[in-house]
Amino acid sequence: MLHAKPVPVPKVDAATNVQLGAAAPAPGRAGKVDGTAPKVPPGGVKGLADPGSTAASWAGASSSPPATTSGKVFFVGAGGGNYVCSGSTVNSGGKNLVFTAGHCVAEGGTGRWYNTAPWIFVPGYNNGNAPYGQWTARQLWTRTAWLNNGNRAEDIGAAVMFTNGSGTRIVDAVGGQGIEWNYPLSQYQFQLGYPSGAPFNGQLLKYCTGNSYNDGGHNGINCNMTEGASGGPWLDDFDGTFGWLDSVNSWVFWNGAGVRYKWNGPYFGNNARDFYNQIANL
Repeated sequence: MLHAKPVPVPKVDAATNVQLGAAAPAPGRAGKVDGTAPKVPPGGVKGLADPGSTAASWAGASSSPPATTSGKVFFVGAGGGNYVCSGSTVNSGGKNLVFTAGHCVAEGGTGRWYNTAPWIFVPGYNNGNAPYGQWTARQLWTRTAWLNNGNRAEDIGAAVMFTNGSGTRIVDAVGGQGIEWNYPLSQYQFQLGYPSGAPFNGQLLKYCTGNSYNDGGHNGINCNMTEGASGGPWLDDFDGTFGWLDSVNSWVFWNGAGVRYKWNGPYFGNNARDFYNQIANL
């Protein structure tokens, strides 16, 4: 785990960006599923700063969501090598879901999945510690358009997790965020993840805040988190503990000096609704 490196984010040139923006899913009827607290009583929520586009270390309680629902992903790539991403538990009937980016579960455009043995989610990861254990995926899921065509408008992924050694489901253990679809592209978001590229080291949960915006039909948000944050959640209507997953960190933009300054995420429309409903009770 210490030597795992950030999974490469999708790279898209300007022409392809315009093409994919035109193909972004059209909004449909809005819907949402609420989050749920873990069965262990959560800790208190501290007053939170709004760091804007300069990522800060998570300042809230470490014993309650989103510190417990957010985590670091470890997996072996389709061609070998140890990689990391970020993710978040999401509430569902099955109480077993971790949402992330599609490129954290499969190599887009190739049809190649990553191996579930191991695909590990560590909720609450902190400086090498796993306070809520290491959870292993039993199934990996993504959108067909990502898997076969590398369409970043569909760069959504999820893992269905095994229960732990005592038979506890992951959402029962750490809680699960809500999820929403077909909401406006402009929302005030808390964006979380474990950036691993310099100047970050992937050892702490980081977050940015700000209004998302329409960026070629995709969700855009200004944030300097680096690779390794891929798959981390964007939480709308966040109250310091729970919000609704509105997108995930998918691809990052950098300036001529190599500084990361903006992320995009797939728009959660009917595609996200159908994806969630397909796996909600597994």
